[in-house]
Amino acid sequence: MPENSVRLLSIFSVACVVGVLGGLFGVGGGILLVPLLVLLFHFEQHRAQGTSLVALVPPTGLLAFLEYYRAGHVDWRVGLLIIPGVFVGGVLGSRLAQRLTPTRMRRVFAIFLFLLGAWQAASIWFF
Repeated sequence: MPENSVRLLSIFSVACVVGVLGGLFGVGGGILLVPLLVLLFHFEQHRAQGTSLVALVPPTGLLAFLEYYRAGHVDWRVGLLIIPGVFVGGVLGSRLAQRLTPTRMRRVFAIFLFLLGAWQAASIWFF
């Protein structure tokens, strides 16, 4: 199999795992996919983020939403309240990201993931 085909098959396999984990934990797949694209496939940080947005937001978000909706786990009032904030925040965040170097973006993303993970772990063991 040509090297490019192996790379694409590897990316597809990682995406399948990300899809399962995103659906399992209810997290955006980008939080999982972006670091994997950077670390395993040597994507530049901005390219990994843009690629994950194209790939994950429309299909995964909609399909995962439908499963949670069918199970009765959707709070419409809160969900509809979140939409404008996410919309504005997404635009502002993507503009800010374009001003940062790829190295700085990786650092910011790593710090964010570390703090989020530490908070989650602390909430399990200490609160």
